[in-house]
Amino acid sequence: MILTGSLHNHSTWCDGKNTPREMIEAAIAAGFTDFGVSGHTYVPQDDFGVRDEEAYVRELRALQKEYAGRIRVWAGLEHDFYFPVEDRARLDYVVGSLHELRDEATGRFYVIDGPKEDLLVCRDECFGGDGLAMAERFFELTAENAGTYRPDILGHFDLIVKNNAANDVFDETSPRYREAALAALRRCASAGCVFEVNTGGMFRGYRAAPYPARFLLEELARLGARVTVSADAHETAALRFGFGEALELLREAGFSSVAVWENGRFVDKRLPMV
Repeated sequence: MILTGSLHNHSTWCDGKNTPREMIEAAIAAGFTDFGVSGHTYVPQDDFGVRDEEAYVRELRALQKEYAGRIRVWAGLEHDFYFPVEDRARLDYVVGSLHELRDEATGRFYVIDGPKEDLLVCRDECFGGDGLAMAERFFELTAENAGTYRPDILGHFDLIVKNNAANDVFDETSPRYREAALAALRRCASAGCVFEVNTGGMFRGYRAAPYPARFLLEELARLGARVTVSADAHETAALRFGFGEALELLREAGFSSVAVWENGRFVDKRLPMV
């Protein structure tokens, strides 16, 4: 069997390359039974994301009706900690993520998953060159996001490592980094979120393995947390990218099942049967 549900996907409503219709058609061709579109919530200072949530949901509801019987379409948003959804009740699900850090003294926002140069500016200007302090703040806010907003899915838990493949922005092997990540992970797990194993960084060439890192997955397995697999697809070519590797990583980390979205809820499926 193959994974039949996918919720973390983007379209031309934000920074995706394909329209919702094109993404849905590709999802049908790829064998999905359940497919969600989860545009980014609106970021005013960057004029980025879904500007009109009502119109966005209206289009997805129309597509939901049009494609009934061929695929189940779901309307979601990727809610950023600083920029929450306007009306959660009209959505089917929310992906909770953190893409920016804010200097509380100046109010300036720093994008942490854009170009590496932006991440370095954030480290140097907002954290005095201390990359580990930046990572600690990222994880602190990730845990706060989970506890405050209770997203259905926790997106790319350790996205802060996206531009750190050379381990030169901060040391991912340091006890300080791991302690901060694990502490936040446990707080998020206690909030009941389903953690996403995200292959988007692999597709775009930033990382060799999915988010989150293996040591974090091993802790999630120990805690009995639920995980799902997502491509964080921004184009049709990415819809199933790296799913096999992600499932194998889950097995190696100690998981026996994966949560798959089916007909409006997560269903746990044993890994050998997926």
